[in-house]
Amino acid sequence: MRLDSSSRLAVGGLVCLLVLATTLAWGSELDTVRQAITAAGVSWTAGETSVSRMSPEQQDRLCGGLAETVPEEAVLRLDTVPADALPASYSWRDVNGKNYVTPVRNQQTCASCFVFAPVAALEARLLRTFERPGSDIDLSEQIPLACSGAGDCIAGGYASTVSTYLKTTGTAKETCYPYTNTDGTCGAACANWQNSPFTVTAWSYANATFPATATLLKTAVYTKGPVVARMVVYSDLHTYTGGVYAKVSGENKGGHFVLVVGWDDSTSAFLVKNSWGTDWGESGYFWIAYSQLASTEVRFGEWVYVYDGAAGPVAGSVPAANSLLLGN
Repeated sequence: MRLDSSSRLAVGGLVCLLVLATTLAWGSELDTVRQAITAAGVSWTAGETSVSRMSPEQQDRLCGGLAETVPEEAVLRLDTVPADALPASYSWRDVNGKNYVTPVRNQQTCASCFVFAPVAALEARLLRTFERPGSDIDLSEQIPLACSGAGDCIAGGYASTVSTYLKTTGTAKETCYPYTNTDGTCGAACANWQNSPFTVTAWSYANATFPATATLLKTAVYTKGPVVARMVVYSDLHTYTGGVYAKVSGENKGGHFVLVVGWDDSTSAFLVKNSWGTDWGESGYFWIAYSQLASTEVRFGEWVYVYDGAAGPVAGSVPAANSLLLGN
């Protein structure tokens, strides 16, 4: 059906009104967050981000970190480093000028944080194991998403199941099965990748009770490398553009898994690598206040996953299709 000029104008006007209404609603929500930040006296900034521009349905799918029951025997009894023996600040992005964290990835609109965070931990562990700081070892998140049975793009899943899969089976290079932003099918990965996978040697929980303490989480980061932590995301985090985050407003959007890479006592905050792309936050990272460990809403670090050792076909050690040369 062809519209006459007056009908086209009417449709165009309606579209403009809808866009204007959406813009005004967004502006009102942003103002609410900014006012709440001021009222709470916290030190972070809010603005328009790649996440805040998503639809509510897309935003919901960013949070796929399902809660779980931790068996007591699975908890690693870390020897907590005394608080006064820990450095005042630490980051695996800068250990004597060396970076042991791979670049920020983007889970897009699939609830796959339960895969992205453990794979990021494995990548970091490989950089340490093979002493290749500054390298971008890019492993496939799609393989454990499609093959581990840990969850899916709609309902989310369990980082514990993915961690076990990365131990028993592993994953391959990103090019073996590039991320599709869908559940995918296990058979779509490149042939025979299981013959030379990248694996984590072992993993365990650092804690089994809420809340985790700052000293415990620092000890886990300091002694075990970047660690996976679960938190509950509220919609105000979508607008985060910098500073030290503490929840001030918004609705509960669900559980989320992230990678904790460091801390800074001068701001009482942990440094966290997210999986929402580099157009969000501080180039994909955010700082979160120590106070959020005990927040009954955010519950940051309620579950912390630590990793030991890694193996894989690095630097041509295995001449297979999955071999990977990590160059600086």
